Amino acid sequence: MEPAGHKWLSFHAFADVETAYICRGYVWDSRPYSAQYVDTVVDFDKFGRAEASIWTMTALSTEGHSARMIRYAYAEIDYLLRYYYDLEIAEGWRLQNGVGRQWATNPGYRGGHTLTDWQVLQVLHNPWITPYWRLRVITKPIEELFWCIGLKRSFALMDDLTLTLDLSGDLGDSRHYANLYGPRGGKPGAHYFGGLQDLMFVMRLDYSLVEHVNLFAFVGQFCLVSSEARDAVQSMHLPESKCDLTFGGVGVAVDF
Repeated sequence: MEPAGHKWLSFHAFADVETAYICRGYVWDSRPYSAQYVDTVVDFDKFGRAEASIWTMTALSTEGHSARMIRYAYAEIDYLLRYYYDLEIAEGWRLQNGVGRQWATNPGYRGGHTLTDWQVLQVLHNPWITPYWRLRVITKPIEELFWCIGLKRSFALMDDLTLTLDLSGDLGDSRHYANLYGPRGGKPGAHYFGGLQDLMFVMRLDYSLVEHVNLFAFVGQFCLVSSEARDAVQSMHLPESKCDLTFGGVGVAVDF
């Protein structure tokens, strides 16, 4: 018999339109795009949870990037498998631990390749401020280490309206910098120091429209704080070469 309050299978999906595509601490497209996401979680109760998800990206403009694209619909499709195990620390305090494998495919790009990585993450859920971190160990076709660390807090403004504030930063090793920006100063053999790359602050509103359906909107600010990263991006002179960018988005999400 299923324990009271235990849900073995859950489903989450969303679709949105965002004003810029920012990933791994880099602006890949400075013009709008659309994302769709589907996620299924199987909860094994005391034995943890297994998650499978798909995220897609569709470019809505030809002017915000320099990539050689052969199609704009579903130009990027990412697949993720992840396992979670939670540790109950105290009443209201829970440490979420996760490990997973991701395949980021690029069928819409000429010569596009599949980026594969292992991921490890932890989230400390508590009544106050929630700290989190995620490490991506990218193995193919490049090798690099990439971290994301952050803090977030949600506030119930009304019964059906929630505000979430999220401050995060991206960090990478010297290989991460070189893979994004090319040789330091354009000089082969010149190495980056790596470290903190950027900061991002996001304010998000979630409104419960009806049962299982939420509307959401967000606005955020992206800022490169590494002098190495800023110098490299400013020297590129590409449509997506942005050191500072205000972005936002609107969408709809469903949960079962």
